[in-house]
Amino acid sequence: MGMKSESRGEAAALAEKDITQKQLAEYEDVFADIVNVLLLDGEPLIKPEELKPAKPASTYQSRDSKLRLQERDVAKFWQKGHIRLAFIGLENQTSVLRMMPLRVIGYDGAAYRDELNPDKAADETGTDKAPPQLYPVITIILYFNHERRWTGPRTLKECLPQLPPKLDRYVNDYKLHVFEIAWLPDETVAKFTSDFRFLADYYVQLRQTKQWQPMPRRAKHVKELFELFRALTKDNRFMAMYEQQKGEEKDMASIALDYWEDFYLTKGRTEGRAEGEARGRAEGIEATKEENALTMFADHLPLEKIAKYSNLTLQEAEAIGKRHGYL
Repeated sequence: MGMKSESRGEAAALAEKDITQKQLAEYEDVFADIVNVLLLDGEPLIKPEELKPAKPASTYQSRDSKLRLQERDVAKFWQKGHIRLAFIGLENQTSVLRMMPLRVIGYDGAAYRDELNPDKAADETGTDKAPPQLYPVITIILYFNHERRWTGPRTLKECLPQLPPKLDRYVNDYKLHVFEIAWLPDETVAKFTSDFRFLADYYVQLRQTKQWQPMPRRAKHVKELFELFRALTKDNRFMAMYEQQKGEEKDMASIALDYWEDFYLTKGRTEGRAEGEARGRAEGIEATKEENALTMFADHLPLEKIAKYSNLTLQEAEAIGKRHGYL
């Protein structure tokens, strides 16, 4: 029972991450930025104002002859005026799905089928009808996992291990476009201009150092970012901090420092009480100060901040750092 309960909890946590990631990508500026950087090497070809919402859901008939719903994470039309240039879908994955090529074929096939029915292909407003000419359907897989690389199939044929060699040339292949966010090169992450850069940078740093130091940039969609980082870290103080800083002009690095200050001070007060009960308040508080300082040294915070957040003098903090080999 415990294992089932834990699995349900993990599934709920993954679902929350997926929802918050989708909320961020729904914004046209973020969506355009993702596509421009990952597909066009940073060239700002697709403008946010040229993106229109597309219905992410389609239906298919299952083996039991019942109609089933299949839904993309985020989907948009790229169009200039009434000329539709492409249908682009984003799929968020936090784990490897071996049958992903088949799922994407279902998504893309449904989108192409809709092109034959202009009334059904209208956007959500019901006003912009699809033009008579066909347009391409593109699906991008955004893989969010800093511990494990994508090891699943990237083509349809990789899902068909029993394919007879003599039939191979008659079977059309289908390729996935998988982008492993945590393994993006630094120069690619630097090309993002939207709030997606914070998310990409978060995963890259977590893979490289197991820590996160936000860049000193202002965010546009602050609430969505805070909700996303709350889901990623499972720390509700992110939303409390969002409420505190609403209306203030702060970059993410400053907000993060406020967060860590609250984290360490809260941690110090809690641990100080526990240590005080065990061996006297004074001794417990002093030990907690040193433990907090060591945690912050490990997180590479500046010496001045470590002294301030640990309630130590600069000389005391420096002595602790030297004693434990951090300085």
